Amino acid sequence: MNSSNIVLGQYYNTDSWIHRLDPRTKIIGIITLIIGLFLLTDIYALLIAFGVVVALILSTKIPFSKFIRSLRMVTVLLFVTIIFQILFNQGNNYIPIDFSLNILNAGIIIVVFILYFLSKHIITKFRFLLFVLVFVFSFYIQTVALPSKVLATYTLKFYEQGLITSVVVILRIVTLIFLSSVLTLTTKPTDLNNGLEKLASPLKKIGVKVSILTMMISIALRFIPTLINEANKILKAQASRGVDFKEGKLREKINQIISLLIPMFVISYKRAYDLADAMEARGYIPEAERTSINMLKFRFRDFVAFFFAFLLLATSIYYKVVIV
Repeated sequence: MNSSNIVLGQYYNTDSWIHRLDPRTKIIGIITLIIGLFLLTDIYALLIAFGVVVALILSTKIPFSKFIRSLRMVTVLLFVTIIFQILFNQGNNYIPIDFSLNILNAGIIIVVFILYFLSKHIITKFRFLLFVLVFVFSFYIQTVALPSKVLATYTLKFYEQGLITSVVVILRIVTLIFLSSVLTLTTKPTDLNNGLEKLASPLKKIGVKVSILTMMISIALRFIPTLINEANKILKAQASRGVDFKEGKLREKINQIISLLIPMFVISYKRAYDLADAMEARGYIPEAERTSINMLKFRFRDFVAFFFAFLLLATSIYYKVVIV
């Protein structure tokens, strides 16, 4: 676990045109694009939407690897989605593939998995990707005719509808994560807080304490990478004492997790207490009216961004209602 893999709550300054937009423009624009994204159900339309978002990412001048890292937290979800959709989302059309398990390929599969587990101290990065490759290889080798005694034969049906649905779901999830990453990577937490407070200001009329709510959101976003850094320190301290979180039985793993959670809870409480003291020392009053050093003001580029965001939403609605 590394804080560099967590995009939420981190800001990356490149002074691109998106960075210079008003935070309210980015919040409204991203929400508009997300709504348009969920209106699309066709795989080709989603591919176009994904291409538009990738172009948007490239225009931020932020390294694309930053956005790829944001996907690491959902790689298991994406992998499970593909497997279940392909195998269990039945339709009229399917592709039957015959598999044959014999002594030779069974031995090869066992050796490959042993090498995978032995390589954990040598290959430390991209372990899940390596597991996926080993998993796919273990099935592929069973489709190759090898001169050996057959132990078992079976057939798997890969449904066309399941494959299409899995691609649609994955495209939607990946595009959604990329859009949220664009917002957090191009907007300072303070600007995001000010933008949310301005947008939610009408809720004050119905008794909602907007300033407190937005401050809570801002602090929560800011504390995510901080707490991950603290967790890394605890993991390294435990490892120096001989604790390996990747080894052991279920009961041992539960005890190891508890040894991580208890100090994390104490650190979180101490951090919150220190932050409250610091805010109080600076005269912070939750419900008081306050001003900002940098006044938020819509400029011409914001209206251009609004135009294209709502144009894309209108295109999604038109595609959903008329074309599909």
